[in-house]
Amino acid sequence: MSETGEQRTVVTLEDLLAQAEALRREIEALQKLRDELTESLNSVKNAKEAINSLKTQSKDLMLSVDKRGFILLRVTEIPISKVLVNLGLGYYAEIEPDAATKILDSREEQLNKGIQEVSSRLNTVVNAYAQISEIINRAQEQAQKGE
Repeated sequence: MSETGEQRTVVTLEDLLAQAEALRREIEALQKLRDELTESLNSVKNAKEAINSLKTQSKDLMLSVDKRGFILLRVTEIPISKVLVNLGLGYYAEIEPDAATKILDSREEQLNKGIQEVSSRLNTVVNAYAQISEIINRAQEQAQKGE
């Protein structure tokens, strides 16, 4: 320890570069996970909207068979007494629309919580990456001045 009570740690530039690379990979993985969670959240919201639309349907209804709406089907009078809801692990339950909406509300809450947790972790990792990048840049500038 120095006289001021500080403790210094010496790290090589190679170690910093390796840490930066590991953080960059973690950032990419967290961004991908956040995107997947957001896509799932949007699907849950769309499912809830579909249930509500079916409750108040008019004679004809346009139904998309894919996510992007490349194929639409004109459907008349869909019975809405029961719907199939995905319970996970490949299991579905045939239940009343209001019960399905409650399950979807719970799933939406879980996804929102997951997105918040991933976003928080992502912010932490991005800040650490920025700090290491700044140290690497300063070290490289000093090395260039010393040449």
